[in-house]
Amino acid sequence: MDFWTKEKILEALGNCKFYNVPENWSAKGIRIWHEPLGENDIICVRSPGETKGATKQNILPILSKISAVMCTNYENFRDLNIPIIEIEDITKSLYALGRYIRKFYKGKVITLTGSAGKSTTTKMIYDVLEEYGADANLNLANTLIAICWNMTTFDLDKKYWVIESSIGHGYITVPDIAIITNLAAVHLKEGQTIEEMARGKSKIFATMKPGSIAILNREMECYEIFEQAAKEKQLKILTTGERENVDVRIFYDLNHSAIKGGGHVYDFSGSFIPRHLLYDMASVVAVAMVLDLPPEKVLKKLENFKCLKGRGEILNLNCNGKNITLIDEAFNANPLSMATTIEAFGKMYKENKILVLGDMAEGGDKSKEYHLSLVNVIKNVQPKKVILCGNDMKAVYDILHENFDCCHFESIDNLLPEILNLIDNNDNVFVKSSHSTGLYKLVDKLKKCN
Repeated sequence: MDFWTKEKILEALGNCKFYNVPENWSAKGIRIWHEPLGENDIICVRSPGETKGATKQNILPILSKISAVMCTNYENFRDLNIPIIEIEDITKSLYALGRYIRKFYKGKVITLTGSAGKSTTTKMIYDVLEEYGADANLNLANTLIAICWNMTTFDLDKKYWVIESSIGHGYITVPDIAIITNLAAVHLKEGQTIEEMARGKSKIFATMKPGSIAILNREMECYEIFEQAAKEKQLKILTTGERENVDVRIFYDLNHSAIKGGGHVYDFSGSFIPRHLLYDMASVVAVAMVLDLPPEKVLKKLENFKCLKGRGEILNLNCNGKNITLIDEAFNANPLSMATTIEAFGKMYKENKILVLGDMAEGGDKSKEYHLSLVNVIKNVQPKKVILCGNDMKAVYDILHENFDCCHFESIDNLLPEILNLIDNNDNVFVKSSHSTGLYKLVDKLKKCN
């Protein structure tokens, strides 16, 4: 029998109604959208005027696969003739269900937060732990509601749950190991300081038990705030970075990349590893040290790591007869991730370097300053061509176009029809922006013409 029964859902929510639900009914997990849908899952469906959940039209073709519908109004869906669970509010219910299943899990929970590198580090840790039994939210769903529905689908018998979190959410995930990848002034609310952001993210430690583990990037801004918060919870702190006195140390230059931790050296001399990926890998090594995993297995997994779509995936494409290498970083961007990935791209490729950069969203009143901070980073790369997109990138264009082959487009809709005319055979094309700028559409277009 799957975990979710009528009794457990009622205990978790305290107030709900069941229609057409057999006495011996059970379900595997709760989903908020019709894709992906696991076997025997409950699916949340929105009533008219609501925004959370799948639509009735979405689920009609897959009714036979659905264990039950969860909704706020039974009357809107009674004609479906399948089990229905009526609740008061989808968002609050998912919070309650996520919090409820966490109480039953006896394995290790590893939760990550930070300004950049969360998704990549989550995937790295999952790759290392998968053979031992692990679940993870690899679907880039790191908001509170997404974390909760992911947790409802996780296997209670797996040894590890690996959870990426946008701002910590420690009171829901209750980590045994918490990781702060880094911190940058991004997604700041109006009037918020980076110190206030650090205190907010440090709430990842809120429900951790004394003796649990905090893995901290020693080089990040506001490190002392995270350190103090971890000490107040009596956590054991492991540090990563390039300085001598850290627990997991990174060695980086163009000819030699290595990580030293737990008395072992993870040597990557055979290939160039960008600095930002070494920091992600260092967090994985720290986790491996805590869990006492065989170093040779960890190294093999890290050596064979493949970046996620939109998070550094490298693709060799033929676009209308032009052979190009595409570096897809188009999922999202902030000043820290933009600078580090541009720098890495510049070192990985010696010639024919094309930068396609879009606006970084949520910079607030410092947005122009953040964009202009990229000028010297771009100059250091010495690109063959710079293609800029979005209102904020106009200020960067105004400086660069005098010394570089540089063009600017107001929006992705203006850029898309021109992109194939702007790239040549054997170009190395780096694409990055915030998701809202839409450069992922450019990546999709280049893939489709392959």
